Amino acid sequence: MRRILSTVLLACLVLGAWAQNKKKMTEEEKKEAMEQLEVFYQFETGTAFSGLDSLAENQEFKQDMLPWEKWADKFKHKSFRNGLSRLFMCFDKAFIEPNKDSPIFCNLMLRGKEEDVSSYFGGRQGSGLWEKYYHEDENGNFTGFCKELFFDLETDLQLHLTDKQGKPAYIHPEKDIYLLEGGDYAKNKDMLNIWFGLQIPLTVPYQEIAGGHISLSFYMPQEYDRITVPIKDFGDKPVQVTWGSKTFSIEKVDNNGFIISADAETLDKLKGMKRLYHRDGNWYEPSSSTATTGDLDKILKNSTRKITFEEWLKENGIDPNNLEETLKYFMEDEVSEEDTGTDDAGVTGKHYRIALQGDSLLLYMPVEKRRKIAEITVFAPLEGEASRLIINRERCNELIEWLCTEKSPDNKKQAEPEEMEEVDYFSPDFQPAKPINPQTGMPDEWNMVLTQLLRKPEEAVEQGITGRMTAEITIGADGVASNVKINGDPHPLLEKAVCDCLYGIKYVPATWKGKAISFVASLPVIFN
Repeated sequence: MRRILSTVLLACLVLGAWAQNKKKMTEEEKKEAMEQLEVFYQFETGTAFSGLDSLAENQEFKQDMLPWEKWADKFKHKSFRNGLSRLFMCFDKAFIEPNKDSPIFCNLMLRGKEEDVSSYFGGRQGSGLWEKYYHEDENGNFTGFCKELFFDLETDLQLHLTDKQGKPAYIHPEKDIYLLEGGDYAKNKDMLNIWFGLQIPLTVPYQEIAGGHISLSFYMPQEYDRITVPIKDFGDKPVQVTWGSKTFSIEKVDNNGFIISADAETLDKLKGMKRLYHRDGNWYEPSSSTATTGDLDKILKNSTRKITFEEWLKENGIDPNNLEETLKYFMEDEVSEEDTGTDDAGVTGKHYRIALQGDSLLLYMPVEKRRKIAEITVFAPLEGEASRLIINRERCNELIEWLCTEKSPDNKKQAEPEEMEEVDYFSPDFQPAKPINPQTGMPDEWNMVLTQLLRKPEEAVEQGITGRMTAEITIGADGVASNVKINGDPHPLLEKAVCDCLYGIKYVPATWKGKAISFVASLPVIFN
């Protein structure tokens, strides 16, 4: 199976290169091109699989060719639930940082600690949270970034950026957003720093938003409706379908194919759904038990076309006597732009058409009402780290539960949730209050307090002791500090200095809806 897939990939590369080459092909090149075209023919018509044994028992075939089975495993596997839970657990620290490799990228990082390394990384192998598309930089070096977010940027996730003057900055529409994930050991080697994040492409250089704000908001629709559009119900006229705020039309081609007409954005969205498959006359949902035990032999047999290689060439407009010209059109993108106007189903404006194989189309449609389940707001520093965090863990848990089950949550029985409001950050009790320094994420008075109180003991100075740590502190509704926890492996003298400092300060508590609340924060401390 892997040989077949690699052969098809090679055929794509070879034919694509020839299609772009305007020079006349030699006889040897024509012969090789015909061989690669025959690979396409065998793969598309199913004759390439005739030599395989029982496909229903062929694990390699299942693994490589049944994406709906991968979806079933991904949603049901316990590591998926654990992975999501740990993703949200990492929200105890959030910060934005400049990207070292490109001035038009910034990184929004969510950071946390996980002690059990083997259970986290080992349990996720083969059933990861995201599909892996390995990204390389312009020099061909692997960057470690995984393309294709699990969350839908249109409905589940929103990003808002402003510069120092409060003007909005935008995400670059022609650049990819990458997911970052990984980990590094702490200095004492018994803790792993797990981090998740986004690499965000900007329409302006990062320096222009330094000192501004960026917020990342997660949403969960009130409910998801599902529609299944079987080909047999299409009739002779195109059918108009509404999916959320998008409208498109479907036109029947035959019993095994249809054409979708829509604007380019909607069409890209539909192509990315990965839910269009031949189903032997029935639709098998990704989470259905029949997806893992279905009659694969029968499905494949019924989808195998009885057509000769010569007929296939003619059907695809390929002339063996004029390969240079006809091969170029064959390798072009299958989407063709149509004229501006109104199609038969009433879809107005410029629209595009794409032909798809299958006997049903299933779509998950989010309703327009959505509730915010989490929001992270951080300052965009020139350098270093600054963090600020707002999160509703209850909503996050609801999202996890919904993703890990086959049914959508029964939101109709729940009261309409209130819109979340931003928590006013705590500060040292100095009046009048000064604005927060965007480069540090804290008031300037805070730096003054640290300068006055955070004095390194003479013994540490004499010994040349330096270090860095993160201090977790709880500021109560009364402004009193408690539960100071030091993360990292600092020298005891430095740890004592930080604790004495934080316990000795009176704070203005954080407020929410005008009321003082208890608030937990993490503060980076560095002794140089």
